[in-house]
Parts: sequence; C-alpha cells; structure tokens
Amino acid sequence: MRKLLVAAVVLLILGVAADFAAARVFEDRITDALQREYDLGRRPVVQARDFPFLPHLVTGRFSTIDLAATDARAKGVTAARLELHLHDLRVPRNVLLGRSGRITVGRADGQVELTEAEINRLAASRLPGGSLTIGADRVRVRLQAALLGQQVDAEATGKLGARDGAITFTPEEVRLGDGLNPALESRLAPLLTFEVPLPELPAGVRLDRVDTRPGALIISGRAAAIRLDA
Repeated sequence: MRKLLVAAVVLLILGVAADFAAARVFEDRITDALQREYDLGRRPVVQARDFPFLPHLVTGRFSTIDLAATDARAKGVTAARLELHLHDLRVPRNVLLGRSGRITVGRADGQVELTEAEINRLAASRLPGGSLTIGADRVRVRLQAALLGQQVDAEATGKLGARDGAITFTPEEVRLGDGLNPALESRLAPLLTFEVPLPELPAGVRLDRVDTRPGALIISGRAAAIRLDA
C-alpha cells in the first residue's frame, strides 16, 4: 500500500512537471508571435490561465492568455504599460506539434497606461502654452485663454472622460490667475472644455473608459480579434 502511495505521488509530481514544461514551451511560442503581431520593442510577459494545461494542449482550445509589456509603442503613442487579455484561442494541431500555423483569437480586451508627460504631448495642440496635471480623481489644467479680447491665465479642475475615440476634459471649477472675478470665471468654463483624439493605441486597444491615478492615465477597452502566425 505504501509503495502504491509513493508511486502515485511520483506520478503526480511528474505530471505536474510535464504540465508546467508544456505550458512554458507554448507560452514562449505565443510570446514570439504576439511580439511580432503588436510590434513590441521589448519582449512581453505571456501567461496561459488554463490549468491543468495538457488537456487544453490536446484539444487546441484555450480560454485566456494574458500579456503584459512595458514601453509599448504604436503609431504616435508610447504606453508606459500594456496589459492585454486574449480570449477564446484556437490553436491548430500543426502548431501544437511545433510547426508553423495560424492561431485564432476570438476577442481581446486590455488596458493601456499613459504617463502624464505623454498625455501632455498628445494634448499640446489643444493646450497651447498650457499643461495638464493628473491626480488620483481630479485633473488640473493650466493655460492661457482669450477672454474679452485679452489673454488671461486660467486654471481648471475637472475629470477626464472618453467619447468616440477621444479623451475629453470637462471643467468642474475654474479660477483666474488673480481669483478675483467669479463672473468671468464662469464664462471661461466652455472655453476650457476640450477633447484630445487619440492615435492608434498599442495592440489596437479601442478607448472605452479612462481612469486616473497620480501622474498617469489608464485607458481600458477592447481590442480587435486577431490571427497570429506562430
């Protein structure tokens, strides 16, 4: 009885080791394919969620694979961090056997983190001579605005939002440089409402929602279904 128990434990350990090794080999191939597909300069970290892994390897179907990358670039945008979740993957048998083939991803979603400096760069044309500071739940905008035929220094606090692929800013409080004219401050609010259209985001993430934390903007959205050559 004891020998059978020992044998069972050994087989279990070998099975777990084989499962782990197979997952690492598969993830390595997926990593290469994703790095090429999304044109990532730095090698991303890729992990399959399915466990145990070997049954999924046999069927060629996987529920979710996660990707994380830093300093990810796309057309006109540099993301400090990219997180992507690929769902409903179909892997043909020839890929499972180590040969080339095409992997199908049913859907994807993820997050793109942009630094405050990157947001200011993208918003430069909308904030001539101004700047945007991102806090935990508020955004502060400083700029010069034309009011009654003269340039005035203004500061607005409000929140960022998302609409039609653009980041929007809606002021909740406006203050002139001297802070002495509430009537003029109320007239400035429409002038300080603006939006920043975004270029293509890394991994093709489509803007659905924005969240802020000190010094950074987190963009959440969906990504297009893709086919990977592995």
